[in-house]
Amino acid sequence: MSPDTLLYVESGLAFGLLFGAGIARIKNFKLHGWIQGLIVVVNLVLIGAIMRPSLMRYLESSSKGTERFVVYAHALAGSIAEALGLYVVASAGTSGRFSWLRINNYKFWMRTALVIWLTAFGLGVGTYYKLNASPAPPPPAPAPQDAAAAKVTIKNFEFAPKEITVKVGQEVEWTDEGGRHSVISDTGAFKSMPMAAGGTFKHKFDKAGRFPYYCEFHGSKGGHDMAGVVIVTK
Repeated sequence: MSPDTLLYVESGLAFGLLFGAGIARIKNFKLHGWIQGLIVVVNLVLIGAIMRPSLMRYLESSSKGTERFVVYAHALAGSIAEALGLYVVASAGTSGRFSWLRINNYKFWMRTALVIWLTAFGLGVGTYYKLNASPAPPPPAPAPQDAAAAKVTIKNFEFAPKEITVKVGQEVEWTDEGGRHSVISDTGAFKSMPMAAGGTFKHKFDKAGRFPYYCEFHGSKGGHDMAGVVIVTK
């Protein structure tokens, strides 16, 4: 799932939480419970399948300052909101010998969970723009370029061109025009460090063949999502 899609999904979940809160105000508690419970479960799946792996990859980078603070704040707020949401949902379904787990003041805890969740969502939007939508710095004055040089631009969560053909011995240069990305060969033939806006990576191809690659943050092996291929001919 691309960062754009994830942002849209999380926006939908935030809207669903607000809608569910409105349903509770008109005393339709059964529908309210189903809506909030479904959102909590869906978000838990997104955290485990997408957000946590993305955070682990981010921790391997060397970024710091405001960007790192926003990412950590989002992760902390999101974890607290999800944990509290799970507890509220589980508490609503407890009975018998587990009744001691039940919450007495549901209104207070549900409102608290909603506020923390919306805070986490706001921090998530900030994280999205910090990692994926930050513009590249102004380019330096143009310098003479090798006419044979092959260029690939990284922007809008894609490699442009997605497929490029070069000759044996030719170098390919990737330039990041916005966001945090990387260039990794499917076979491990080459690998860049995580790049921020304005970063570049070069690799010289010394033999003919087909060399697929991907961004570790937004793609995967096999040409999925943010991926490309270099075709080297003799």
